[in-house]
Amino acid sequence: MRSRKVVRCEGCGLPLAPVPLCLCADIERIATRTRVLVVMHRHETFKTSGTARLALKMLVSSSHAVRGEPFVVPEGRRLLLYPTPHARLLTREDAADDVILVVPDGSWAQARRIAQRDPACRDAEAVMLPEASSRYGLRRKPRDGTLCTLEAIAHALAILEGDAVKDTMLDALDRFVERMRFLRGQRLSSDRERLTPLSAEKVSSNDA
Repeated sequence: MRSRKVVRCEGCGLPLAPVPLCLCADIERIATRTRVLVVMHRHETFKTSGTARLALKMLVSSSHAVRGEPFVVPEGRRLLLYPTPHARLLTREDAADDVILVVPDGSWAQARRIAQRDPACRDAEAVMLPEASSRYGLRRKPRDGTLCTLEAIAHALAILEGDAVKDTMLDALDRFVERMRFLRGQRLSSDRERLTPLSAEKVSSNDA
């Protein structure tokens, strides 16, 4: 009997086997002057539906820390991307060579605790995004208007760097979501070109 063990890519988190769904060969690396620091809750590092690792894979100037593990906070002007009661809207005027965008990654409650307690977030200026719709759909939303981590980063970088960064990141997210839905037994898009390098032969019911 064929083994059904799922071997996942450390880069994008998608399976390498038994169904090859990894996105890494098609991911476009993006250089930005904004540095992005993702602070992950330790539980998020194990979740297959998380999008932070995909964002980190795409962004050249990015790094991550795991909440509770030793980490040296980088020097620079830190902007905390989280809607605290005192957060203001992120604007184009915030763009600068020394900016570090600090992004909590976890459930809504986990992200709130990271924003309140993590050293990387301490003394950072809290900023938030204008209202935007999500195209993620793999997890239940805790409240209206929430975005997944990759979407939040993409929309923030659109403000700081331009729409081209956002468009590239969201295109990769669409492919990630489509593959995750396939793993969950949902139908794939009829647009097969968006599934490159997958083929109909690779995405077969025998491999599902």
